[in-house]
Amino acid sequence: CHGLLSGPQTCMKAARKICGEEPVRAVDSARALRDKSDPATLVFQCGAAPAEAAQAAAPAAAVVEQVNLSGDALFATDRATLAPTARESLDRLLSERADHTYSQVSVTGFTDSVGSDDYNLALSKRRAESVAAYLKAHGLKTDSLTVSGRGKADPVASNATPEGRASNRRVEIRLQH
Repeated sequence: CHGLLSGPQTCMKAARKICGEEPVRAVDSARALRDKSDPATLVFQCGAAPAEAAQAAAPAAAVVEQVNLSGDALFATDRATLAPTARESLDRLLSERADHTYSQVSVTGFTDSVGSDDYNLALSKRRAESVAAYLKAHGLKTDSLTVSGRGKADPVASNATPEGRASNRRVEIRLQH
């Protein structure tokens, strides 16, 4: 969620863009201070906070967590091989969610705007496949795992700066309970 000169609100801006008109709610905003997590990782949910008590028992809506991994530390330029810092972030994610089984997990890769549309689309999918393979090989429990690449579509920052391009080179992981 951040580049070299970005402040702590960069992840929240990206979350707001993803959630659109829905409010953004940080699921565990104190975690980064408590256990020295990567500050570039924000666990959030789109939508209002749940009501205190439901009047009538309605069917439970699926809870979706979204984790965004971004920046130069995730992949080397023009590569789909996970960098050591990316593996550390994924290991942390797996460790924090070891007791969860998800009904659906989707992994979506994105690139910056450098390069052709076709090339970026293929690269973004290879990067998402690398993340998905790592998660599966290291114990992620899910009933369904989908992988997609979006290329340079849906940037979260300007591609006019190195920091913005780094933010746009990302993988989004959606975990649905």
